[in-house]
Amino acid sequence: MRRADKTEDPVSALSDPAGAVLDAHGTILGWTDEAATLLGLAGDQACGRPVTSLLADRDQWRQALRTRTPTVWEGRVVLRHAAGHEVPVVFRVLPLGGDAGRVDAARYLVLAAARPTYERWRQDIAFSHELFFQDRMGVLLFDVDLRLVRTNAHLLWYSGVPSDLAGHRLGDFLFPEDAAVLERHLAEVLRTGDLRLGVEVLIRTREDPRGGRHMTISAFRLRDPHDGGLVGVAAFFTDITDHVRARQRLDLLHHAAAVLGESLSIIRTCEDLTTVLVPGLADLAAVDLADPVLIGEEPAHDGEHLFALRRMAVAGADDSPLPTGPMTLGSIDTHRATDIAAAAEAVDGSRAEAVSRGGGPSERAGHGGLVADLRRTATADGVQTPTSTAGDTQAADAPTPAAARADGKRAADRQEADRQAADQREADQQAAGEGAGATGGGATAGALADVGTGARGERWVDPETPGQHGADGSGDAHAGASDASDEVLAWARSVPGAHSVMTAPLHARGILLGRVTVWRTEALEPFDAEDLTLLEEVAARAGLAVDNARRYTRERRAAVKLQRSLLPPALTDVVAAETASVYLPTDAARGVGGDWFDVIPLSSARVALVVGDVVGHGLQATATMGRLRTAVRTLADLDVDPEELLTHLDDLVLQLTVEADSDRPGIEDGAPNSMTDSVGASCLYVTYDPVTGHCVMASAGHPPPALISPDGSVRFIELDPGPPLGVSSLPFDITELDLPPGSVLALYTDGLVERGTGDVDEGMAELRARLLRADALHRPLAGLPREVVTDLPPSRLPDDVTLLLARTRMLPEGDRAAWTLAADPALVAGTRELVAGQLAEWGLHELTFTTELVVSELVTNAIRYAGGPVELRLIRAGVLICEVSDPSSTQPRMRRARATDEGGRGLYLVAQLTSRWGSRYTRHGKTIWTEQPLPDV
Repeated sequence: MRRADKTEDPVSALSDPAGAVLDAHGTILGWTDEAATLLGLAGDQACGRPVTSLLADRDQWRQALRTRTPTVWEGRVVLRHAAGHEVPVVFRVLPLGGDAGRVDAARYLVLAAARPTYERWRQDIAFSHELFFQDRMGVLLFDVDLRLVRTNAHLLWYSGVPSDLAGHRLGDFLFPEDAAVLERHLAEVLRTGDLRLGVEVLIRTREDPRGGRHMTISAFRLRDPHDGGLVGVAAFFTDITDHVRARQRLDLLHHAAAVLGESLSIIRTCEDLTTVLVPGLADLAAVDLADPVLIGEEPAHDGEHLFALRRMAVAGADDSPLPTGPMTLGSIDTHRATDIAAAAEAVDGSRAEAVSRGGGPSERAGHGGLVADLRRTATADGVQTPTSTAGDTQAADAPTPAAARADGKRAADRQEADRQAADQREADQQAAGEGAGATGGGATAGALADVGTGARGERWVDPETPGQHGADGSGDAHAGASDASDEVLAWARSVPGAHSVMTAPLHARGILLGRVTVWRTEALEPFDAEDLTLLEEVAARAGLAVDNARRYTRERRAAVKLQRSLLPPALTDVVAAETASVYLPTDAARGVGGDWFDVIPLSSARVALVVGDVVGHGLQATATMGRLRTAVRTLADLDVDPEELLTHLDDLVLQLTVEADSDRPGIEDGAPNSMTDSVGASCLYVTYDPVTGHCVMASAGHPPPALISPDGSVRFIELDPGPPLGVSSLPFDITELDLPPGSVLALYTDGLVERGTGDVDEGMAELRARLLRADALHRPLAGLPREVVTDLPPSRLPDDVTLLLARTRMLPEGDRAAWTLAADPALVAGTRELVAGQLAEWGLHELTFTTELVVSELVTNAIRYAGGPVELRLIRAGVLICEVSDPSSTQPRMRRARATDEGGRGLYLVAQLTSRWGSRYTRHGKTIWTEQPLPDV
């Protein structure tokens, strides 16, 4: 037994204890049913007996008497059940009063309970007591009207929660939507009795409905143990905000890992980065990259250069304050400002509240991020200071008026010095041709600070620099940073209404590529150190993705540059035709393809139009394209017919295939030979004669050209295409037609009409419609090819696209003259007179002597060696062309005659007197032609 404290009532507080009424001598006068149940004795059996007869050991009576006090008498004894077994009980004696003058008139009420029942009661009391005073889990008790009855209110420290919650409904202090969700769950528990376990809810108060807190709620129904009536609902809540935020951060990192790097486009990668951050982390995000990154180059990091930042992508509910495009946002000195945080703090260390990581700048150098709280107050003198913020941020003390005036005076002096430094910096940049430090106009969304080494006049504050610390060695960091600048960071203030901002560098392989900046508005809590860590993690992944896209851009630019260097100019203007072209490289991951086109001037003012497509992509396809284009120009210079040219080209591709299939020196055994992917091509070769308007074309597996007639109709020329080059040695057929003056030919590659859909007919119909809309007959050709392929295709290009438009011309009748001569040497003198007369009519007197010698030599050789008839033709088409045709197929050869030779000098003289000469085979013999430049008018 033990003596109980007077504040405890262990037995009387129990429900339905056993009771007995005793007189002053300990005789039982009354007996309750509960007592009968406890000891197995009916009332008539117990009444009249001394209470000591109920004890299992009568010696316990003396111990029970010793526990008696003037106010409390309770203890523990062991009673004997009527069946003979012992019943341990806890008892309490309560005096009932009586006649004060008679001791024997006193009456006592004895309450007793079985010791196990009492122990359970003690456990229940201890549990409820500790439950309401523990600080790890919240407890809420609601009545049947869902009004709060009791709670461990010391946990509810959230802003806007009343200190006394008794009698309140949740909607009195919680955000209406959140209160409705909670009450709906509690009402369902009260109605059905079903347990709610681990329900996740968001709790926001009416006073501060910003970020809120995430909770898990578990609830169960309470019933009265006697009658089973409803008492209310008990709910347990746990704040899991940190867990939810950690999970959200992890989800965001997983999302970033899945999204970033999917594209090899720099712009697409920047856009993906902003979509990852908004709305997962911030309300608004912007990505700025260094100028060299955009063209695939690596920003200089030798400490000798500045590079400009350009805003590449923004995302958010209201991104109007952050325009994108080619505008300079600021500059970074690659020597001192490799850490963006150091650069920002150097300019505005006192205005942006940097989150402490428990270390100095050297410990944060590997991260380089910065977080700032933009909520500020202003003093009477206009000096802005940060307001106090929660978390890891630290607020600066407001300056006194005297200190503010001193700061204002120093600020004015610094602004003047900064203005002079900026003027000097601008002059230095103009002299050096840099201009990277200029700000991009009024639309600029903000920039990193101009930070330099001092040689160019930039500002830099180093926390370790002597003179910026106090005399006690502790360092007046606030004053030193305040001396650096009196302006709030431009990049931080670039979004109206934002209250918190973070920025982190985009690094890859130790090279600073740019930065990512995020803002929060009034709807969210300020950023904290965990948010900054998350941003730095995402920025690290994004930096690698941007660098991969940059390296791909560099390689692609090199391949496209090589491809374009192997192509002719986009615009050409020759006697026979005016041409314009466009080339769009593929977006396929394997690189550019092997499309090419060419405009080749031929003899006698003719022109050759060529379009081809090498199988495959990449540098090997480009190299093969260059070889084929060179071969086509070489064969075209020989003036062979189109079908013969394709035959020779087919032989070349077959030889390239053999080379690709054979073992090559320098290639390891078993290594894949990518050249096999690039051997094989299609080609369309067209020749046009402006004198006759005659057009001849042959195709090696290439789509037919489109013809825009002078009447405005568009049709595709019916061809009999041969096999692609390198497939077989079958002959190629030609198609001949006469083109009306002013016709437009459209030559293209299959990438323009196939576009990955496989329906060539649909693609050709769409091309026809686009050509009709372009109105090529009545507009200059310059720019028309690009207009035709605008917004084509709607998705990524599966293959290169090439389009060549050629507007044909006819030479006027007055610019040509022709004669047919018999095989009579006596007619040579008369021929010279005909030529002289024609040149006089054209006003080309200066060329008369030279042309007479050339005509005399060529006509004489034709009559002597080939017989007749001989055709002589003069053409004035930018140059003076002289043609002599004969029925012989013997190719003339120029040789250097020896001093003793009587002949053999004719062609040598012709070559010396003309700018170009040559010969070509025709279906009826051959033609020898010469060109002479026209004299300046």
